[in-house]
Amino acid sequence: MLQTFEGVIQRGSIRLPPGVDLPDGARVYVTVVPALDERQARRKAAVWLAENVGDMVMPGSATLSRQGDHQVWRFPAMLGSPFDEPRGPLGYVSIDAETGTVFAPPALAEELVHNAEHIGRPTSASGN
Repeated sequence: MLQTFEGVIQRGSIRLPPGVDLPDGARVYVTVVPALDERQARRKAAVWLAENVGDMVMPGSATLSRQGDHQVWRFPAMLGSPFDEPRGPLGYVSIDAETGTVFAPPALAEELVHNAEHIGRPTSASGN
């Protein structure tokens, strides 16, 4: 029978609620939930994009992955407008899932602006 208990990690050990008595030899699976959920990370990504790239660039669908020693929320940067479907990705913004730090190399904002300018231009095939 599968049972779920919520615990807290303290000094590398899992502390379960009082009264939880796990049977000896039981198989245990541990899932570590990031401190920052997707909604909070999306907000941080949206603010960073608006302040550094422009208000027409927004975060797309997130994935939770590892980047070195960090668990990160990774968002594609999408070019959007009220009248069109989002286009992109222009690049990616990563948010540390534990601290909320935006992982953005110095050239990232410049790269995203450059990509937005090129993806935003009409092509000759569009008739413009």
